Amino acid sequence: MKMKLNQVAFAVVLAFPLLASAQSNAELQSQIQELKAQLAQLKAMITQNASAPAAAPVAQGEQLPPVDPEEFNQVKVKVDSMIDQQSTAGFKGLRISGGFDPVYMVNRSKGTSSFAFLNNFASTNGVATSIVPGGIGSGEIYSYDNSYFGMAYLDIQKEMDDGGTKFRLTLAPSKSAGSGFNFGSIVHEASASIPLTDSQTRLMIGQMPDVSGYEPYFNTFVGANSLTSNLLYPGYAEYFITKNMLFDFTAATAYTGVGLDLTRGPWETKLILANFNSARNDCPVTPVGAGASTCGTDPTRSPTFIYNVTYAQDEFWGFEFTGYEGSVTNWVHGGTSRLSQFEIDGNYTRGNFNGNLQFTTGRQADAGLNDNGDAQWWGVSALVAQRVTSQLTLAARADYLNNDKNGGGNFGGGFADGINGFGAGDPNAPGYDANVGANRYSLSLAATYRLTTNVALRAEYRHDHSTLPTFFYYGDQTYRSNNDTFGLQAIVNF
Repeated sequence: MKMKLNQVAFAVVLAFPLLASAQSNAELQSQIQELKAQLAQLKAMITQNASAPAAAPVAQGEQLPPVDPEEFNQVKVKVDSMIDQQSTAGFKGLRISGGFDPVYMVNRSKGTSSFAFLNNFASTNGVATSIVPGGIGSGEIYSYDNSYFGMAYLDIQKEMDDGGTKFRLTLAPSKSAGSGFNFGSIVHEASASIPLTDSQTRLMIGQMPDVSGYEPYFNTFVGANSLTSNLLYPGYAEYFITKNMLFDFTAATAYTGVGLDLTRGPWETKLILANFNSARNDCPVTPVGAGASTCGTDPTRSPTFIYNVTYAQDEFWGFEFTGYEGSVTNWVHGGTSRLSQFEIDGNYTRGNFNGNLQFTTGRQADAGLNDNGDAQWWGVSALVAQRVTSQLTLAARADYLNNDKNGGGNFGGGFADGINGFGAGDPNAPGYDANVGANRYSLSLAATYRLTTNVALRAEYRHDHSTLPTFFYYGDQTYRSNNDTFGLQAIVNF
């Protein structure tokens, strides 16, 4: 019996690393219960040994020695100490995950073929010189071939013992949601979810990435690692390297503010009042004289109202809708103007098949690229994916974005830059009309091969088309109505 007790005690000691790596309260409690069950079993064995005669001799006439209660108590104290140490050190309810996804991207219109990893969304790191007074920067812009990929992140989540407060800090250098508007920020998310009357009624505070649409920010995201998730599906890594057009050009980046999270049965409702794509809404400051300053002509900036409702009762399907209402930055005329947008998306998952569908419509006042009128848009995105084997998944995605009103344009980056394919296109083309913008299509085909649970390789071919010659080809300095990109990606996560 003593030999058996020593074996169990040794097993308990070996179990401590598992406790230290427990990634949620549920998992931690399960492991603690298992240890308690083992201790109860040992206690029962001690009681039985004290009240019963010694067991019959084993082979060769040897008899196992009785259980030593003092040794048993030492094991129990050690287990209790492990549990206390787990809580004191802050490991209880703690989950840490991360990953990165270097990409090799080929763009036909740009004539580029390059690795993309930890680069920027804007022409940052500029240094003014006598030759280039404006500075020499990285020369980058946010585009569909420079979106949320080629990045690294570290995700830290903690569930407190105070009734369920959830803390989340996600860091992503160069390409965080924060860096999309607060250049240089590495903070993707810094938020807390605090229970009010109960765990189904929560207060949300901090910087939160946008919750709309069906695509996640991180291609490396494992999904099951999340204590809370903004997405219905996928539960595992993304299917594509690039994002759909609605994600890239008609969705917010992040909100900074406060909200309510209400869960009632299969319904979850988030009501948020926050700065929209901004760490702070402040009036622009113009220097006046020596050391003096004053607000500009647009001093009124207020939070935007965001609402998100999710329905996910059935295990095979669900849907959500998201809306924005408020004044946001007007990139055409400066200042702010009214934005109204609504989107709805859903998923159907059965066996090895997954499908997603999203529809978006929006309008921003006085933001048309013709400098006269509102910017208006609507679009649809559809995705289908099939797991062919346990390691290989094939996927296809088709997007359409209607953006021809008042020369095109939208708040999410649909500008006439010659790269993303928006605007009126080539001003020298026959029939050019500055009041008519291009409508955009794209088709993406991808294959993902998962080497292990945490490592995958992905390839994607994407064809983009425009109803006008809006893609600028740098090689021959001409505009065309289509472009092709091809990417290879390595995904490593934990």
